[in-house]
Amino acid sequence: MYDGNQVLRFESKYKAKDLGGLGVELTQRKGTGNYDKDRTEFNHSFVPLTKPTLQEQVYSKLKENKIYYNDGKNTNLLNGAIVTSGKEFFQSLGMKFKASDRIQQVGKNKGKPIYIPDIKSDEDIPEKVKNFFKDSYNFLEELVGKDNIVYAEVHYDEDTPHMHFYFMPIVNEVRRKVFETDLNGNIIYREGIDKKGNKKMYPVQKKDENGKNIFKVEQGKFLNCDQFWKALGGKVSYAKIQDDYNKYITEKGYKLFRGNIGDNKHHITKAQKEIEDLNEQIEEMKIEFERNKKLNDIEIETAKEISEIDSKEVLNPVKRKVIGYKDEDINNLIDYSKKIQKQNSNSKNVIKQKDVLIDELTTKVGHLQSENNKLKDGRAIKERDTRIYEQQQTISKQKTIIKEKESIIKKLEDKVTEIQETFNNFKEKMFNFCDKICRALGHKIGLHFSKNYDIDYNEMEYYAQEVNRKYEKSYERPEKDKSDDFEIGM
Repeated sequence: MYDGNQVLRFESKYKAKDLGGLGVELTQRKGTGNYDKDRTEFNHSFVPLTKPTLQEQVYSKLKENKIYYNDGKNTNLLNGAIVTSGKEFFQSLGMKFKASDRIQQVGKNKGKPIYIPDIKSDEDIPEKVKNFFKDSYNFLEELVGKDNIVYAEVHYDEDTPHMHFYFMPIVNEVRRKVFETDLNGNIIYREGIDKKGNKKMYPVQKKDENGKNIFKVEQGKFLNCDQFWKALGGKVSYAKIQDDYNKYITEKGYKLFRGNIGDNKHHITKAQKEIEDLNEQIEEMKIEFERNKKLNDIEIETAKEISEIDSKEVLNPVKRKVIGYKDEDINNLIDYSKKIQKQNSNSKNVIKQKDVLIDELTTKVGHLQSENNKLKDGRAIKERDTRIYEQQQTISKQKTIIKEKESIIKKLEDKVTEIQETFNNFKEKMFNFCDKICRALGHKIGLHFSKNYDIDYNEMEYYAQEVNRKYEKSYERPEKDKSDDFEIGM
């Protein structure tokens, strides 16, 4: 039998611009919450602010602990966690609640009063409640490291007691990209297109013999949100922490329901349900923003690839006839090759976009699995799984088409290479033939060349024109006459 539901939520995207408003809400109790200033004095700090603002506290810790970080507007400086449960759980620990003057606006209890903690002195907060938050703090401290905690405080002045826990995601090593350099050790750059469609110079990342990007590992203290969560398990890190926390808190004697896949994590109170619904809408907006951003990046990348295809010189046809092929045929072949490559890029673009949508669907499936009303009989999961399966089948077919097109491109490239080799052989033969003709002409008019002498073809063209003029004046040919060839004579 459980006394309540486990609530441990993480937020990993607090940037510099977010710290001001967050700090005001935490310390001055101004924001969207229902704050009871008469109960604020009973809030308990595990790690209080020692600087005037939360932002100053963050940067001060970075400096004091000599932590390397990227001082950019998109850097995730702070991560946070909230620990709480429902009114029923805290009542099981001895806390008393009373009806407030606010009314439930939605749900079955619409019109009924919202219950809040009945606290008039520190004695009204049971030791079991204090110990619950202390034990939860110890778990999180062990998880992220004591030196990395910026702020941790239990709030008793809102509708349900909860703990705010904020920390910096610090790692002891990072993987750095290795870039190509010139003979002087300077990084080599290439021109590319940024997210706004403007030309920009990008450093060229070094690759190994298999074409994979090369990285180097650096030791030290680094603020790096991505690698922090990867070290904890990547995509499964949140679920693993939930499991570890539930095991830990259960061993401490608290009966909290962790929740199983497909089961409903019952909402704590209808008021909190309303809050959670609003938070879910915000999360959906964040997801939609991230999805559109990813799709936009894919479009830019595809446009860049197509631009590079257009600018790439596959073969530079000359104004001569290559045996068996005309200039027009060669140009058509090159245009067709480029067309296939563009179609290939567009197909990859579709697949990448579908991958983004599949990732989003997969995330939503995981979220829906925790809601009993929609997933109790498993129908919604099956529907989502069917959609994902259909998406994967479509991608599989498109990948097959891409392979076929890549095969066509390979054949076209081989054909272009064959044409180039044929042209080079033809050019070499024509050069040798021209050399022999010029030497013969030279001997005829009295210019005798040695075998290794480099002939001036411009000069020989002048002599050839003189010979042509001489004979063109002497003869009128109604038809080809062999005597019209210049006389070699014996």
